[in-house]
Amino acid sequence: MVNKKCKILNSNVSEIMNQLKKYNILDKFNSKELEKWVLKLNRLEMNNLLSLNVEPECIKFSSELLIDRNLLNTLDYNERIAALVSIQNAEGWYHLFDRMLNPEFLNSAKFYQDIETLKRAECAQTPLWIIGDPVFIHSPYHDEDFELLVTAKDKSEKDFDFVVWDTIATIASNRVSIYSEYHRQDLQTIVKYGSKSLQMSHSYPESTIHYLATSPVSLKDRYHLENMEILAQNYEIGNFLYVVMTDSRVIKRKNYRTIIEEMVANKNDICYVFLVCYYAVGEKAIKAQNRCLHQYFYEENYHNLEELLKQVEDQLYIRGKNVRDVEYKEVIRYEIECNENKDNNQSLSVRNSVRRLFKKK
Repeated sequence: MVNKKCKILNSNVSEIMNQLKKYNILDKFNSKELEKWVLKLNRLEMNNLLSLNVEPECIKFSSELLIDRNLLNTLDYNERIAALVSIQNAEGWYHLFDRMLNPEFLNSAKFYQDIETLKRAECAQTPLWIIGDPVFIHSPYHDEDFELLVTAKDKSEKDFDFVVWDTIATIASNRVSIYSEYHRQDLQTIVKYGSKSLQMSHSYPESTIHYLATSPVSLKDRYHLENMEILAQNYEIGNFLYVVMTDSRVIKRKNYRTIIEEMVANKNDICYVFLVCYYAVGEKAIKAQNRCLHQYFYEENYHNLEELLKQVEDQLYIRGKNVRDVEYKEVIRYEIECNENKDNNQSLSVRNSVRRLFKKK
């Protein structure tokens, strides 16, 4: 068997070299690497390589992809190369073509269908991000999500289509969202409000429906859809709303909805919104501040944090129609006492952070 293989290789080695040279791949190997690579070729890979006849100038992606082993081992190798070459909307993003060589995508029944869909996008960049993602490939919403991704336009005044695409791609490939009951409706909400209510992936702090749609805590909350609308419409205080809406302890409290209502009703008073958030989630409220965009100040005589939180609680008691969450009050008191008893440096740092927010210019 080995001798037979060597015989076949020997008879085709010059043609293999010519093909590698034709597509500017030969210089990617040194002599030892080339010998090892050629010796590992099976008959299908060899036949595919030798039968390749696309014009080299038509290949805009890295020519090394032509000899990717996953691709070389397909029965319709030439048809797949033709499909890749036919993509004309990936200017600047041809380095992402390796996403299409994922074995799960190559073995997917939707290989050609997805490439045709991708070609209709204004830009192939975002579709290429997720086209080879296993979660997206096997999603029950695969076809409709991919269609939405390539056709979506930003409906907000910002007119940032790429932000909408980024969000759709993130959610379309997110397992938690896909297998929740809200996946389809969340995407509709995202398209409805557009980029003004969204943020790009990896943005911090999390503050928009981009992240709420993939939050395991929120997706188990019976108010999830309502919160998506509230957060989309009140993105100015989104960093504070988000941290409350995704706190597993807060969403179980009696005054949970009252807290959200109080923040929204007073969204023009950012200092007060911060206090309500601090009342709800403690020090998470400090981390939720978008320090790059906001600087908050308050009156000098409000340095007593416990007294400030007592005022917040009284307001929530009135708004909540005299429903007082006693258990919650005890949790907040415990947090304040703990802060005072912590290591001096850490405690001082936390208190100073809060007081800096509530001082006069």
